[in-house]
Amino acid sequence: MIKILPLVVFSTLIMGQANFEKDNPCTHPLIKLAKEKGLKSIPIKDIIKFRRLIKACEESGNLKIMEQLELMDWERDYKRSKSMSSWTSTHAMFVF
Repeated sequence: MIKILPLVVFSTLIMGQANFEKDNPCTHPLIKLAKEKGLKSIPIKDIIKFRRLIKACEESGNLKIMEQLELMDWERDYKRSKSMSSWTSTHAMFVF
């Protein structure tokens, strides 16, 4: 009995650590992907999950996370659109 008691106490301490560590929804890989490569890089199958993560992130305290992501996406698109790099309709009109 005395040998089992420390084992039980140790195992409850180890298993209890998982309860204290809560995942922050703002550090999810989908949100990191949106920050790095833009909102358009999120796969279609994960859009619903992404919206739930954004809502959970805003509820946890980051109220402007979606605005920041959209602003970063607009700036990234603006920088890429400074030069015409492929055959688009605008490029075709200028050539014509």
